[in-house]
Amino acid sequence: MSEQLLLILIPTIAAVSLTPGMCMTLAFTLGLSIGYRRTLPMMLGELLGVALVVTTTVLLLAWLLALEPHYFQGLSLIGAGYLLWIAWQLWHAQEHFAAGDKSETLRPWALLLLGFTTAVMNPKGWAFMIALLPGFIVATKPIAPQLTVLLAVMMITEFLSMSLYASGGRWLRGLLKHDHNLLLLNRIAAVMMLCVTGLVLI
Repeated sequence: MSEQLLLILIPTIAAVSLTPGMCMTLAFTLGLSIGYRRTLPMMLGELLGVALVVTTTVLLLAWLLALEPHYFQGLSLIGAGYLLWIAWQLWHAQEHFAAGDKSETLRPWALLLLGFTTAVMNPKGWAFMIALLPGFIVATKPIAPQLTVLLAVMMITEFLSMSLYASGGRWLRGLLKHDHNLLLLNRIAAVMMLCVTGLVLI
């Protein structure tokens, strides 16, 4: 993966990770109810789930690259359309950030399983990766090093984002409960999606 692609990938993943989706909301609610340290098993499970999703997606893309080019190009067009739809959704989002109640009696293994299943069973996560990653896979270069870079970026960004949500507590809740702050975050992510859409279509 070239340095130019990496410079686009990192802020894109960071902007999307920081939007309050399923995993971030889960980290936030558990962080408030049981504390950051006890939330770590859930975060580990979520990272394992994301690693599985990313690895499977990259292997699928590698398989498509080995076929006729038009298959990969077709997937790229579909992915670009999906990213445009995500950008539109983020730009016009009217949702409010709220924390639900999670049990304080969950054991570490149950928290790990909860994080893993939340990441793996989220169809939006799979669709997003399938749409996003074609723009960052270079067909003329080996897949393994590119997968290593993608996993490193994803794991570090997800961990830092979940840590912010799990340890941010009342400060983060106070920040995101204001509609204009959440609106700004969503629109930054939307602009990043538009940039990546252009990259996918090139």
